Amino acid sequence: MQTDKVVEYHGCELRPVVTATERGRYTAAAIVTDRAGEIRTLGVDGDFANAQEARDEALELAVAWIQERSVVSDRYVRRT
Repeated sequence: MQTDKVVEYHGCELRPVVTATERGRYTAAAIVTDRAGEIRTLGVDGDFANAQEARDEALELAVAWIQERSVVSDRYVRRT
């Protein structure tokens, strides 16, 4: 498990956590500490090819949660 540096966003601290799997892939979570000191862990739904992609998705999820809205990255939207 690898915990990256803390990122601050709108008064909250975001800490992405990336874990290597046995298959050489990566999973991710984000630990969010709000202004009141309350801590939440958000699990990222996905299986990632590299640690940076997992980290980026964890941060994207944390930002979306803070903004209190659902955000889906364009790369996951299928256009017809």
